[in-house]
Amino acid sequence: MRPSAAAGLTCLLVTALGGGVARGEAPIDTPEELFGRGNVAYERGEYEEAQEAYATILKYGIRDARVEYNLGNTYFKMGRLGQSILSYERARRLAPTDPEILANLELARSKCYDRVVPVEVAWPVRWLRAVQDRIGPDRHALAFLGAVWIIAFLVAWASTRAPGWTAGAGWSLAALTLAAMLVGLSWYTSYDRLEGKRLAVVLDDAVEVLAGPGENNASLFIVHEGLTLELRAEWPEWVQVSLPNGLNGWLPRSAVGLV
Repeated sequence: MRPSAAAGLTCLLVTALGGGVARGEAPIDTPEELFGRGNVAYERGEYEEAQEAYATILKYGIRDARVEYNLGNTYFKMGRLGQSILSYERARRLAPTDPEILANLELARSKCYDRVVPVEVAWPVRWLRAVQDRIGPDRHALAFLGAVWIIAFLVAWASTRAPGWTAGAGWSLAALTLAAMLVGLSWYTSYDRLEGKRLAVVLDDAVEVLAGPGENNASLFIVHEGLTLELRAEWPEWVQVSLPNGLNGWLPRSAVGLV
């Protein structure tokens, strides 16, 4: 696992830090400087220093897939599997089609103690999801907007030209409208699957999933570090989660990290 050297830090320093440094105060490292320092520390095997640099960037309020990816690599090297998967999941949410993020996330998941078998789906659905994953929600949205603009142009053009609407223009409009509907539906389903669901990653070595939000509830089963769960509900000190196989229950908020 190598850290990404791409800068990828698109916000300006004045935005990230809320202004300049007052006279007499110690200068504040820029996100770019911290990113470079973290990369150098990672290459030297100084993972604690690398983790501190990347985490400081995120404390500035910057949301960047490269920073989360590098932080995930650092936690993986430190043996902190849960934190590693949490960072990879956050990076995947920001860049859902990045092959390096997906590959390292899959590698980290393979180290988890729990093996949850998801509900089996038919091969056409698996194929469609693979295509959606490759395209990504953002490209889906751009394609949908492009189709809408083409439809609007066609309507304006056919309505203003001398012959008016012809059979060819009508069929073209119908085909474009159907295509736009299909792209929009594909965008909605891919967004809901990749970005719409709230996720939580188990950070404790092992924790009991309870029947309700309280320690006096019955224990249903045990989950282990690194397992990714779907977040269903939140209480001040508890979260309700569910597994891909349909099992659900409550965990202490302190035992998980929210994506």
